[in-house]
Amino acid sequence: MSARPATGDSGLDSLSEQGHAFGPGGASRVVARVGTSALRLGVVLAVLGILSLIAPWGAATAVDIACGVALATAGVAQIMLSATALDWRGFWLSLVCGAISLMAGMAMLVIPRAGIEAIVVFVGLALLFEAAAKLAAAWALRDVFPWVWLLGDGLLTAVLGSILLTARPEDAGTLLGVLIGVNLLSSGLTFAATGWSLRQRVTAGR
Repeated sequence: MSARPATGDSGLDSLSEQGHAFGPGGASRVVARVGTSALRLGVVLAVLGILSLIAPWGAATAVDIACGVALATAGVAQIMLSATALDWRGFWLSLVCGAISLMAGMAMLVIPRAGIEAIVVFVGLALLFEAAAKLAAAWALRDVFPWVWLLGDGLLTAVLGSILLTARPEDAGTLLGVLIGVNLLSSGLTFAATGWSLRQRVTAGR
């Protein structure tokens, strides 16, 4: 009587392969991929930052157009949604909000200077929130992360946000483009440094 092959061997082999995939070698490959992605993202952000510094008004206008298109599109979508629910209790509120969003978007497209000035205030506030998040992350990850870069990035972002909020209206376009460029370049260098650090750790651990 011939012996049957053990059916449990394949399951044990599968578990062994999974354990190997999620073991130190698998973790190293994941870290290496994350490091490569961070390095590539850093290079892209740095290039965009340099282009913004070369043509600040172009960068500011591009941001204004993007925001205007987004607001106008959202307004049209909300108006169309309201038109399909005439008996809905919140019909008029939804319709008014959609109309306001559409008008704001069209105003940013038709009068880009006024749109840029409005964006300056919004971006200044957003940069301050971003700076707070980066500084908190730098403090929390100071033992496992190149936190000096993140700390510097957070401080620089806070300075940029403060400058935008205190800028004169006539300088809004140039300042917005320049500060967007500086912020992109700073963030790009931070991502690149992080990616390089992760790749070096994986290389050193082999």
